[in-house]
Amino acid sequence: MSITSRPSVRRLRRVAAAFTAAAIAVALTACSGGSGTADGKLRLNIGVQSLVLQTYYPQLADALGYFDDENLDVTITVGESTANSVQGLLGGSIDAYLGGPEGIVASQRGADLKFVAAGANRSIWNVVARPGTTSFAQLAGKPIGVSAVQSISSVTMRQAMEANGVDGAKLDYIVAGGTAKRFAALQAGQVAAVPLGIPVNYQAAETEGFVDLGNTNDVGAPPIVAAVVTVERGWAEKNAEALTRFLRAYQRVINDLYDPAMTERLVDLTSKGLQIEPRYMERAISDLFLTGPRVGQSMPKDVHIDPAGLQVASDAFREFGSFPDQVDPTPMIDQSYLEAAQRSLIENPPHR
Repeated sequence: MSITSRPSVRRLRRVAAAFTAAAIAVALTACSGGSGTADGKLRLNIGVQSLVLQTYYPQLADALGYFDDENLDVTITVGESTANSVQGLLGGSIDAYLGGPEGIVASQRGADLKFVAAGANRSIWNVVARPGTTSFAQLAGKPIGVSAVQSISSVTMRQAMEANGVDGAKLDYIVAGGTAKRFAALQAGQVAAVPLGIPVNYQAAETEGFVDLGNTNDVGAPPIVAAVVTVERGWAEKNAEALTRFLRAYQRVINDLYDPAMTERLVDLTSKGLQIEPRYMERAISDLFLTGPRVGQSMPKDVHIDPAGLQVASDAFREFGSFPDQVDPTPMIDQSYLEAAQRSLIENPPHR
């Protein structure tokens, strides 16, 4: 595994994401002139950020047969970097993307993107540190593993550090990749702490002695939208039927997560898919959807995006130097497709 050192926070303002706003030219539905599969299914390519519970909803929809119910042929691609995945979205290799809101940056560079549904309205990362760590103060000046210098996980990690008295300008970010690679870097002793998603953080603390200092929002970082479903506006308009069918399946997964009768089946599917012990998956589902003070904060039942949390993300990108002035990201929110899907689930419920 290769880990590349990046500049400290002092130089972050000079680092800008290079997004190329390319229009998506592939139409999926027959009504828009696109092609389906031989059996008449509509074809979709869906990108997801990484293998954590809050970005595993499309995989669950597939495993539960909900895409088949919607007559969709869905290919799911997991990406290591949100920035690269957004570039894939803009270049046309994927049609919709569930991951960080870096589309805000792409939009400021000319891309016509829309956020159509929530993925996670709160941080999906806990600060997990080397064994023996007892406070955030011990992490000052130490190497911190992140997926990318400008990623949302880096933003919320820094904010959590600063809320606990650590000078953000003295953090040394090390680019290590997605959740699995960040965890590997921590295990190898190459970094002092990393942001880990649920339920990987549970496993890291209970089986290997790493110290879970808490979810970044719970320890002081402002609530931040960590994941959204992003599409290119022109593609969405041409493929409204396919997008609405996808969001029907997506909503059904969220409904299931809030249903205790579905927990056993969901734990089985997610633990196998994410290669995590079932007890950690059960805890994750319980914490986020069934019991306790965090229920409904990350993913509300109506799957709507939190505008305030999205503004926190936008302000963080500006701080990184991605664009010069404060940006209101709410015009990028278009939940009309989601609401159409929700209405259709009531009017035309699935047969099972």
